[in-house]
Amino acid sequence: MTDYAVFWGCTIQARFPFMEKSVRLIADPLDIRLHEIEGTTCCPTKMIKTGDEFIWHVTAARNLALVEEMGMDLVTPCNGCYGTLKSAASELDLNTDLRTRVNELLANVGLEYKGIIEVKHLIEVLYDDIGTDAIKKHVTRPLDGMNIAVHYGCHLVRPSSAIHFDDPNEPTKFDLLVEALSARSVDYRTKMLCCGNDLSNTEDPSDAITLAREKILEVQDISDAMTMMCPACFTQFDSKQYLMEKSGERLHIPVVYFTELMGLAFGFEPAELGMNMHRVETETFIEKWHERAEHLASAREYFDLADLRRCYECAACVNDCPVTKSIPQFEPNRIIGDILHGKLDKIVQSPDIWYCTNCYTCYELCPQKFGMLKVFDRLKSLASDRGIAPAGFKGGLALFLDTGKLGEPTAMRKKLKLPEPQKSGSDELKGLIAIIQERNWENKRNEEDEEDEGTEENQEEGVVK
Repeated sequence: MTDYAVFWGCTIQARFPFMEKSVRLIADPLDIRLHEIEGTTCCPTKMIKTGDEFIWHVTAARNLALVEEMGMDLVTPCNGCYGTLKSAASELDLNTDLRTRVNELLANVGLEYKGIIEVKHLIEVLYDDIGTDAIKKHVTRPLDGMNIAVHYGCHLVRPSSAIHFDDPNEPTKFDLLVEALSARSVDYRTKMLCCGNDLSNTEDPSDAITLAREKILEVQDISDAMTMMCPACFTQFDSKQYLMEKSGERLHIPVVYFTELMGLAFGFEPAELGMNMHRVETETFIEKWHERAEHLASAREYFDLADLRRCYECAACVNDCPVTKSIPQFEPNRIIGDILHGKLDKIVQSPDIWYCTNCYTCYELCPQKFGMLKVFDRLKSLASDRGIAPAGFKGGLALFLDTGKLGEPTAMRKKLKLPEPQKSGSDELKGLIAIIQERNWENKRNEEDEEDEGTEENQEEGVVK
């Protein structure tokens, strides 16, 4: 178990309790134990700093001092709270005069800020403390085939002088967490653009919509949903998008809090996560996910779809394939893309897969040492198992299984005065092959029996219900 004091902030508990619910649901399987902090107030928002900077420091220091008394690090699922508490802690740690003045005041309520705990965002905990490998182990319903637009939000990575979680201009950790759920994190031009929430406090609050609209218009054409970990950003992209839709604008991109996305991948139901409480409906996202999952079910049996997706998106070796240079209709990258789009059965039946000559050119040039070759080896194997293969391949395989060789010596050897070949071990090899085939047959029969038992159990459960 990893223990943290959880700082929810004002907005999540007041306006978006479904965010809190999803955080609590995903924390348990990851062994993250969250402890409530008694007596906290607003973090406070940076708006208070503009009004009275000392009040801002005192308020933040008081919250931090309460956590220090608990003897554990602080975690928050809110960008705003993270940015405030992290920045305030950094300033208090560097400015001894400020820290002394703040502590003189805090002494009136029996508190002291010591600077002995870390302030962490939940994204930081998930990536740095838990890790993507541990998260992958809990993914029971992968988000294969889903394209997700990650919105970092300004205060998750900025200011870099106080926040050292990721690169402030080209961060990657949030994207990698999304891909740990087997989704694809799409790149886009406005990725690091501010959501514009603070413009709600200007003389014309409608200005706050301008930045949100720009990002929505871009991502709705390239992704299935947006994800973020900031309630203020969520307000911009969910609530304000809803208002824009109501006024007649043609916008629609589901907005999913990242812990909700994790919850779906971990097997929790949308209703349990409270996703029906969003302003912009999420049902189309869920339906699309289920539909793609069905199409990709067979592909998932034979391929690591995350590896397949990286291969497809990289495409670095496509133009180096010697076959494509002579036979343009052979498009290995397109074939891999078709698998990712749920067309495995069609691809296995296609003669195109047999154009891969096993030359290893793509493997040697692959920056990931994956190579398209691995994909085509598996596709050919699947085709062979189904009896779909060129006559030359079938003939060669049959000859090998029968003789253990791909040809017998001819009289040409005598003309060259070569010695007789050593006695063939084909009979011994055939015996070993027979054992392998028997085991394969037994394994297949056992799998079918298990499937039948599972079906009967499900039917019995249905009757009981």
